[in-house]
Amino acid sequence: MQMTDSRRRQIQARQRKAKNAAKRAAKIAKRERNQA
Repeated sequence: MQMTDSRRRQIQARQRKAKNAAKRAAKIAKRERNQA
């Protein structure tokens, strides 16, 4: 039970990291589009 809980937390952290990376990529793309 404890192991699955920590694994679930690990998966959530990975998903959060991926979401933040996508958000950052979108922000950078928008900035480049505005400068072009």
